[in-house]
Amino acid sequence: MLNKELAGLWEESLQDEDFRFELKAQDVAVNLANAVALSGMTQKELADKLGWKTSRVSKVLHGASNLTLKTMFQVCEALGIDFDVHFGGKHHLNERVEVINAKHHEVESMLKTARQINAMSWNRYAQLKTLSRISYGSNEIAQVACP
Repeated sequence: MLNKELAGLWEESLQDEDFRFELKAQDVAVNLANAVALSGMTQKELADKLGWKTSRVSKVLHGASNLTLKTMFQVCEALGIDFDVHFGGKHHLNERVEVINAKHHEVESMLKTARQINAMSWNRYAQLKTLSRISYGSNEIAQVACP
């Protein structure tokens, strides 16, 4: 019941343009913060490289400012990375979800095949081990009977 209420609240929130904007802004900020972390650079080092105050870098990385393309370009240049802007929205996301689902089914199929092969291998091993015991037991009996 709680899941349905949360889903309803989420859908209602998505109707608000400001809410959707903040989601996008936070997504960009998280991606930039991740890029900074991966670079090994501190906020202070990035600020020095950009000629900015550390507080400005902090606002950019926490989504507290409305970034321009110029600002994103400057940060990415300072980090030695590039960025791309993708348009397509839900259609683009749906295509990605379809690709992910197809890959998931492909991997599941591969895992199923691997499990079957593994089970067959273990069954064959068990059969050979049983035959080996029987064979060893017969030789032992034959050796005892014929000294």
